[in-house]
Amino acid sequence: MTDPDLGAHSPTLKKGAKDIVEALRPTEGFNLEESAGKSASFGHSSAASSFVEFCATWQAGAQLLSGRTARHATGLISASGTFTNTDGGIRDAVNSVKTNQGK
Repeated sequence: MTDPDLGAHSPTLKKGAKDIVEALRPTEGFNLEESAGKSASFGHSSAASSFVEFCATWQAGAQLLSGRTARHATGLISASGTFTNTDGGIRDAVNSVKTNQGK
C-alpha cells in the first residue's frame, strides 16, 4: 500500500535504508588519528599542529555523519514496519465492518 502523504511504500523504505547503509561502508574504519600521529614528519611545528587539528576535526565530523546517517536508516526501517502494521490494521478493520446491503 502507498502512503498518501509521502508516496512511499514499505519496500521503498527498506531499499532506502539498505542504500544508506551501503553508502556508509567506505566510512567503516575511517581513521585520521594515525595520520595525525605522523605529523612530526613535516618538520615544522605549526604545520604539524595544524595537521593534527585538521585530522581531529574531520575524524569527529566523519563519526558524527556516520552515526546520524545510520540512525536515519534505522528510522526508515522503523517507518517501513509501521506502515506495514498500519496497513494490516486498517485492512482488518475494513474487513470486520459489516454492511447492511439492501435494507
